[in-house]
Amino acid sequence: MNYAIKGTDLAITAEIRSYVEKRLGGMDKFAPTTSRVDVEVAYEAQYDGPQYRAECMYHEPGEELVRTEARGTTLHEAIDLASGELTRTVGARKKKNLQVVRRAAVKVKEYLRGWRDSI
Repeated sequence: MNYAIKGTDLAITAEIRSYVEKRLGGMDKFAPTTSRVDVEVAYEAQYDGPQYRAECMYHEPGEELVRTEARGTTLHEAIDLASGELTRTVGARKKKNLQVVRRAAVKVKEYLRGWRDSI
């Protein structure tokens, strides 16, 4: 999986890059090697509420785009929330696609059983 990390009003250090890759590393079991995750982290100068924002966009060839956004009081909190939501969403989509394939396989198997019994 490829990662593209962008910082808005924030410098991307090696520590931030490695933290993002560590948090999104669990998605390797859901995603093919041709997929890409664009991560944008930003500092927003607000006096009330969260000040950091993390946005993740997951691109997979042949599938629709998955986008998550989260805000937190620290940069790590925002990254944790956004990556967790992205992992849940992509995992649920994979599980749903697997169920569709399994249902179709059951229909084919039932059809073949009926054909074999009629001979």
